[in-house]
Amino acid sequence: MTAQFMMRILFRAIALGVSFVALQLPVSAQVLPEKQPYEMVRTLQSLQAEVAQGNTHALAAQRALLLTMDEEFLLMPKEWWQEPRNARAAVIHLLSGGHPKVMRMLMVLEPAPNIDQRLTKAALAYVEGREQQVLDNLKDIDPIDLPPSLGGHVAVIKAAVILQTDPPAALKLLSTARLLMPGSLVEEAALRREVFVSASLGDVERFNMLSMRYLRRYGKSLYASDFRRRFAHAIDTLGFGQNPERFVIIESLISEFDRDTQRNLYLRLARSALLSGNLSIVEKATARGMPLAIAETHEAEVFKLYRAGALIDVENIKKTRDLLWSIDQKKLTESEKKLLEMVYSVVNNIRHFPDPPENVIGDFSIYLRMDDPRDPNWVTPVMSDAATILRSSGALMERMGSN
Repeated sequence: MTAQFMMRILFRAIALGVSFVALQLPVSAQVLPEKQPYEMVRTLQSLQAEVAQGNTHALAAQRALLLTMDEEFLLMPKEWWQEPRNARAAVIHLLSGGHPKVMRMLMVLEPAPNIDQRLTKAALAYVEGREQQVLDNLKDIDPIDLPPSLGGHVAVIKAAVILQTDPPAALKLLSTARLLMPGSLVEEAALRREVFVSASLGDVERFNMLSMRYLRRYGKSLYASDFRRRFAHAIDTLGFGQNPERFVIIESLISEFDRDTQRNLYLRLARSALLSGNLSIVEKATARGMPLAIAETHEAEVFKLYRAGALIDVENIKKTRDLLWSIDQKKLTESEKKLLEMVYSVVNNIRHFPDPPENVIGDFSIYLRMDDPRDPNWVTPVMSDAATILRSSGALMERMGSN
């Protein structure tokens, strides 16, 4: 944890009347400080903003703070929940990973917390997986009408439960969440989801714009691995391997990723393009990806296989042959070995078309690497006979040469 980050958290904690060390202690060992729930949520959201920027120490501090809030919220005087900011804080706490037991306790208080009870019911239904009840409670609530720190959360959960049934409406809600809470973990989550809803709708322009925004704003987020996984799937969904014009778009996006991710994405692009017969895209993707692969790794061998598949023509036959012969089949999967055999077969048919080269007899030989025999001295009878004939022929030629 950097000294600068430690100081920021320490100053926030002092402002709330609780030391940073107290966040690390069991509740039973603490003298509970008299700090308001909305103040604790502010600290929580500051930590979440750090998480969105990739700070692993902030993630650990967030978890410790959530545990503290779980216990302290249960012990707070019930009149505190008549303060609207505190009531909203309870909903935000739950939607940020807080324990549902807090909300269950608040929902039976008399008097009830000073907040629209549809929000508390919807939040609890969401974390418990009761999507229809989320919709029922939020159908007449517009996130824009709520304070931004709560409205952003509400927009995200409302979008989450309609992603499958009404993607365009979900996109609007996710965009609203981003506008309400810029720079927060809510914006990071909303932007990440919005990218892939755009992909599912086939909106390449919006996918490109939002992906670039995510990579530049939240490329180091602790949840960016989920973005990378879904981005790879979107390559197939949006047909980047089938459309040469779209390759230019995806190439600019891929350049924003780290080296390892770039390699994997180009590998996926090359495979998709090869299977769809777009050999120009295969050639471009392999040309970009091969320098990123470590020699003699599985990825390096597969890149050579895909590139050989893209160069199957008379002009490149020698280059294709050399690529094929350089592939270590032991590093290929069974499906990749079958693809290799198919490429060999095609090369064999092209090799002598329309006429064989002068003085060439027979087909282009398919080069296959074979495992060494278990017994290095093992030979077949045919091999033994052939060796005898070769030895006899060699001896005869030597005698003829000496005469």
